[in-house]
Amino acid sequence: MRLRRRRVIFIAGALVIVWMVIVLLTPPPSTSQSNRRSDDNELDNVENLRASYNAQKAGGAVREQEPKYVGKEFADFEDFQPGDGALRNNESMKLTVKTEKLPINDNSYNGSALLDIEKDLVPKNISAVKTNPSAIWDIAASWVKSLEIHPELAPELGDVLNALSTVPIIEADVGYKGTQLKARFALQGGQMVVFKPQRFAREHVIYGKPYAGYDRHNGEIASFHLDRVLGLRRAPLVAGRTVNLRTEVKPVATRLLLDTFLTKDNNTCFYGKCYYCNPEEPACADGDIMEGSVTLWLPKDRSLKKWHHLWSRTYKDGKKARWEVDNTYCRDVMVKYPLDKYPLVLDMIDAAVFDYLIGNADRHQYETFKDDGDQGMLLLLDNAKSFGNPHHDEKSILAPLYQCCRLRQTLWVKLQSLENGVLSKVMRQVLSHDPVSPVLTEKHLTAMDRRLGHIIAMFRKCFKEHGEKNVLQ
Repeated sequence: MRLRRRRVIFIAGALVIVWMVIVLLTPPPSTSQSNRRSDDNELDNVENLRASYNAQKAGGAVREQEPKYVGKEFADFEDFQPGDGALRNNESMKLTVKTEKLPINDNSYNGSALLDIEKDLVPKNISAVKTNPSAIWDIAASWVKSLEIHPELAPELGDVLNALSTVPIIEADVGYKGTQLKARFALQGGQMVVFKPQRFAREHVIYGKPYAGYDRHNGEIASFHLDRVLGLRRAPLVAGRTVNLRTEVKPVATRLLLDTFLTKDNNTCFYGKCYYCNPEEPACADGDIMEGSVTLWLPKDRSLKKWHHLWSRTYKDGKKARWEVDNTYCRDVMVKYPLDKYPLVLDMIDAAVFDYLIGNADRHQYETFKDDGDQGMLLLLDNAKSFGNPHHDEKSILAPLYQCCRLRQTLWVKLQSLENGVLSKVMRQVLSHDPVSPVLTEKHLTAMDRRLGHIIAMFRKCFKEHGEKNVLQ
C-alpha cells in the first residue's frame, strides 16, 4: 500500500513538472492575436444583441452607435497579391488610404459637368406631366438601349422623376416575386412602377451579415444617382415619393393587397406578399403617410435573362463559394470567359466597384436584356440592400477587383475625377433634388469617399505589379 502511494505521488509530481515546462516554453499571445480575438468576440456579441433586439422587426429608428470592431485605420496593402487574388490572410486585407486633403486634380468634376448632371434633374414641364403623363413615359422607354438605360445627358430626366413622385396611382397590387416587401403600382398613363416602403429611419445602422436587414428604400434612390454619376447608366430610374395609404392606395388596391393591410399603434401598415412577408413584420406609415422609393419598370419589349453571378455567395453558414477560398479563381474565369469576347466579366468588375461604394453584398444573380445574349450589359437592379452601415466596409465585395486586377479605362478615369471628397460633394448635390431629401446621412456620404480611396489604392497596386496597360481595358 505504501509503495503504491509513493508511485502515485511520483507520477503526480512528474505531471506538475511537465506542465510547468510547457508554460515556460509557450510564448505569450501577440498583441495582434489578442486584439483579433477581442474583436471577434465583440462582433459576436454585437450580432447576438442585434438578433435578440430584432430592430428589423420594429422598423423604426435605433440610436446609432459606432461599434468598436469597424472603422479601423487601414495599413499598407501588405496582404494583397494582385492578379492571382491571393490574400495571405483574408481577414486582414489592408489598403493604403491617404487621408490628407489634396487639391482636386485636373480630371475632377468641374463646374460645367456638375451643372449638366444637376440641370437634367430639374423638372422643365410640370404642367405637361400632369395633363399627359403617357408622353413622358414614352420618352423614358425610348431611352432604353442595349448598353444604357438612359442617355448621359437627358433634359427630360427631371420630368420623368417628377412624374414618378407625383402622377396619381390608378392601381395597387402586391409586388412581384422576391424575398422583400414591395408593392406594384400602375400610374396614370399606364406606367408600371415598383414601390419599396420605408422600413428604417435614416440614422438606423444594420449590423450582422453583409446582406442583413430589410431593403432600404433610400438606398435604392441613392444607388440610381451614383450609377449615373459613375457614368454606368445601368440602373433603372428611381425617385422618392410619399403616399397616403388611406386615400391614394387602398381605394385602388386589389383584394390581394388589401388583405395584407392592418393597423398598428394607430398607423396604417401592410405586409404584402413575398418570401419573408408576414403579418408580424409589416411596413407602417406615419399615421397614413408612408415614404418610399418608386422604380420605373423597364419597357415590356425588353425581356430579361437571369444569370448566375460568378462571385455570388452561398448564403449557407459554414459553406464558402470557391472564389472565397481559391486564390486562382479569376484565372479560370478569364480562361473560360476571355475579356475580349465576354464583356460581362468586366461588367461584373464595374458592378463590384459600384456595390462596394454603396455597401451592397447581396448581388447573387444578375440580369441582361434577353435579346442581347451574352453581349448584353449587366443591369444594376434591386440595389436596396445598400447603405446599411456607414462604419463598416465589406471588402469581400471587391473580390472581382483584387482577384482579376482588370478595369475599364473609362471607369478608372471617372473614379479618379471623384477622389479627395468630390464624390460625396457630387452625391450630396444630386440627391438634394429628390422629394424625400436628405436621402443619405453625412456618415454614408463620407463612407463613399473612404471606400473610393480603397478602390483607387487597390488599382494603383495592380498597376505597380502588372503595368497600367495590362490592367486597364
